[in-house]
Amino acid sequence: MDAQLFSLLRAFFALTSPNALQFPESCSLLTINNFLVQNILLSEHFLAYPPSDQYQQRFWKWVIETLEDRARKCPDADFEIDAQIYTHYVSLMPPSGPATGSSNPSTRSQICGRGLPGRATPAQSYITHFWDPRNLSLDPAIRNNTVDVTHYQTTTLLESRTMIENGTTGLRTWMASFVLSQYIILHPDIVVSKRVLELGSGIGFLGIIVATLQNIHQKMEMSSPHPSLCLTDINNEVLARCSDNINLSCNASSNHHNIDYMILDWSESIDPEQCSPLETLIHEKIHPDVILGADVVFDPSLIPSLVGTIMVALQPTESQKKPIVALIALTVRNETTINKFIARVEESLLTIHEVDIGFKQTSFSETVETHNSCENVKLFRIRRAA
Repeated sequence: MDAQLFSLLRAFFALTSPNALQFPESCSLLTINNFLVQNILLSEHFLAYPPSDQYQQRFWKWVIETLEDRARKCPDADFEIDAQIYTHYVSLMPPSGPATGSSNPSTRSQICGRGLPGRATPAQSYITHFWDPRNLSLDPAIRNNTVDVTHYQTTTLLESRTMIENGTTGLRTWMASFVLSQYIILHPDIVVSKRVLELGSGIGFLGIIVATLQNIHQKMEMSSPHPSLCLTDINNEVLARCSDNINLSCNASSNHHNIDYMILDWSESIDPEQCSPLETLIHEKIHPDVILGADVVFDPSLIPSLVGTIMVALQPTESQKKPIVALIALTVRNETTINKFIARVEESLLTIHEVDIGFKQTSFSETVETHNSCENVKLFRIRRAA
């Protein structure tokens, strides 16, 4: 596939703002037109997991305006925008929009010229990320300006488009999850053939990445121990959405046969009466080799219970052959909060080291924090002190 067309495809499914999109310069208008119809409008993935109507209104308005503008500047007697693009765009308009089904030139002008109605609260939307599990490079595998799409995995989620929904921030994906996911893609041995426990799993982005990598490598290394994944959260609605996303048939994670979903209350780790049952749950049922957490220190009041839970999970057991390790990715919104977390970890007789992630961008895009770079995320490796 042409690299610029692939970039446009990725951007569309990741709900990238049209203001940030780049129109392919390497292809003819007819090629672009046909690509949009065949690879988006008529694709099975689009039909099953479409971006929200609100996003699509903006995207297709941009497409139509850009194609018509290019056609005027570079006249081509054989080029005309496919009627399916106009028809789909009109179908997204509210009842007060242009007459449905009209395809005459005057209506085409109305479609792009009258703008959209006032923007309502963003609706939930499917969002799909393309990523290459071969940990060769963060950049697309481009050869002669083409991309071999067969090398790419997709991760699709239904998520909120607002920062807070139903009183929780857990219904969308945050930057720290992208960074930790990218680090694990580049270092799959962290999770391959391991028993993984994720704290604060949210809607399942990191879980899908981990489950996919475990599946891929398990097929290549049949003699390796069977991996497991336990996804936890305190919010029932968030955990239910996590399970739904993990099990979307388009995600390779849906073929993972050893995933558990559990409500985990970190406060039990600092409650003398509840700590023992928590230890039993973690070490007898989950029995983790690796603990993961992304953006779990957004509230300073959670630090004692979070660190207490990490401390419980890192306790060695008789059957544990290797030391347990925790990888925690935190977005730095307040340096004081990060310093409190580090201090609490050290007070708990655990060792903590910041990890050099080795990259400045991830394979993923579109988050409420896109103005933030990977430099705003710190990754910590935590172990029990020797």
